[in-house]
Amino acid sequence: MKIAYLFTALLLATAVSTSSAQQVAPRTEFVVKTSKSTLELKAGTSTEFSVEILRSKAYTSMNAKLGFSSQLPEGMTVTFDPAEGKITSSTVTLTAAPTVKPGQYQLILNGTLNNKVKGTILKVTVQDSASNEVVKVN
Repeated sequence: MKIAYLFTALLLATAVSTSSAQQVAPRTEFVVKTSKSTLELKAGTSTEFSVEILRSKAYTSMNAKLGFSSQLPEGMTVTFDPAEGKITSSTVTLTAAPTVKPGQYQLILNGTLNNKVKGTILKVTVQDSASNEVVKVN
């Protein structure tokens, strides 16, 4: 009898830990999340991170489009793979040309579904390309 209770408790603990690791879809509309909220890179380099669109049931079949609603600093470019469609996640490559001024930038990454826009703030620190500091991605 004790073995049956122990087995049941172990099974429930495994189920709880597995379900808590999964992302929970919002009850209404959608949410845009990034794998990193802060990025550091040197001028003249690139970094990658992922963006995820968590959708409610009503939004599961709608096309999404990713972009930035804030202006990128001069010399900074971004690519999304993929950028639009019935996507749930995308790989974002952020590139800082050697001419990008070192400093801190707040960028608003957004997703558009059904003419609704939701976004998240991404804090980017660009270091001088001559800096000997290690590039760190949180």
